[in-house]
Amino acid sequence: MLVTAHNRVIPLSIPAGFVFLGEAFFLAASLLFALHPEAFAVPRHPLGLAGAHLFLLGFGVGVLLGAMHQLLPVVLETPLYRPEWGYPVMVLWSLGVVLLASGFAWVPSLVPWGGGLVLVALLFFAYHVYLTFRQAPRWNRVATALAWVVFYLVLTPFLGLLQALSQRYGFYDPERLTWHLLAGLGGVFLLSILGVGYKLLSMFTLTHGVDERVLGLLLFAANLGFLGLAMGERLGYLLLLLSYALALYDTWRILKNRMKKALDIGVRHYLLGLLFLGLALLALPFNPVWAALWFALGFVGLVVTGMLYKILPFLVWTHRYAGRAGKERVPLLKEMLPEGAAYLAGGLLALGALLAPFLPLAAGIYLLGVLPHLYALGEVMRR
Repeated sequence: MLVTAHNRVIPLSIPAGFVFLGEAFFLAASLLFALHPEAFAVPRHPLGLAGAHLFLLGFGVGVLLGAMHQLLPVVLETPLYRPEWGYPVMVLWSLGVVLLASGFAWVPSLVPWGGGLVLVALLFFAYHVYLTFRQAPRWNRVATALAWVVFYLVLTPFLGLLQALSQRYGFYDPERLTWHLLAGLGGVFLLSILGVGYKLLSMFTLTHGVDERVLGLLLFAANLGFLGLAMGERLGYLLLLLSYALALYDTWRILKNRMKKALDIGVRHYLLGLLFLGLALLALPFNPVWAALWFALGFVGLVVTGMLYKILPFLVWTHRYAGRAGKERVPLLKEMLPEGAAYLAGGLLALGALLAPFLPLAAGIYLLGVLPHLYALGEVMRR
C-alpha cells in the first residue's frame, strides 16, 4: 500500500477495528465448524447458516470494509469524504452479524433484525463510497471493480432480508436463495478478491504498467456469469470459467513483470487461494457443497489472511512509526510480522480446507490454523 496524504488521515482504529472484529467472527465461525462439522455439509442447516454468516459476512466482509477504508483513497487518489463515518458502519454491521448468527443458531426471530442492521450499515457505507467516488479526479478499472463490489455488498443483504421476511409473510421463493448466494459469494468475494487483489498484487510485487483491459474483460464476463447462473443458464458457468482463466492470465502477467523477485507471504497465500478457486469452480456442477467449502475456507480464507499479513503491518507501522523514522531506531516493516507463525497458519488452513469435504477432522485442523494466525496479528499490534 502507498503512504499518501489521503490515507494518512484515517484513524488506525477504523481499519483495525473492522479487522479485529472480523477476526473475532473468524474464530467463532471456526469453533462452530470444529464442534459441528456435520452442519456445514447439509444445505440450510441452522448451525451451518450461522457459521457461514460469521465467516463470510463477519470475517470476510469485515476485513473487506476495513481494507476499503484504506484502499479507496489510494485507488481514487482522493481522501474519503468523511472517514469518521466508518464508526457507525462498524457498530451497525457487527451488531447485525451477532444478531444474524444468533438468529440462525437459536432464535429465528432475530434474523430479520440482524439482516436489517447489516443492510442499513452497508447502505450507509455505499453512500459514503458514492460521495468519495464523486471527488475522484480520474477513473480506472480497479475503481470499477470496487464500485461493483459495493453494489453487491448492498444487494446481498437486501436479498437475504427479503428471503427471511418471505418465510414469515408467505411469499417465499427458493430461487432467491440462489440469487443471494451468487451476489454474496460471486459479487462480493470473487470480484473484490480478483479486483482488489489485482491492485494489491501489483503493489506487493512492485509491478508497474500492466494493462488493465484484461481486468475490465474479467469484470464483464463475471457479471454476465452471475446473471446467467441466476437464470439457470449453462453459459453462466462457462463465463465464470472464462473469468477464472482471465484472472490466472492477469496474475501471470503481473508476476512476469514484477521488480520484486521474491514472492512474499501475502502473494503466496493469494496464489494458493486461486488454486482453491479453481477447485471450487470445477466442483460446482457436481457437488455444490464441496464447491462452497473450497471457495469459502480455501479461496476466501487463505487470500484474506494472506493479505492481512501485508496490510495490518503497514497500517500499524505507518500510524506508529512513520513520523519517527529517520529520527530514532524504529522496526523495519518486515520485522512487524512473525512469519513462522503466519506460514504455519497458512499450511494448517490450506490442509483443513482441502480435506473439509471428505474428513470431519479437517474442521479441527482448520481451527488449529486460526490460532497461529491470530497470534501473528496480535504480535503485529504489540510491536
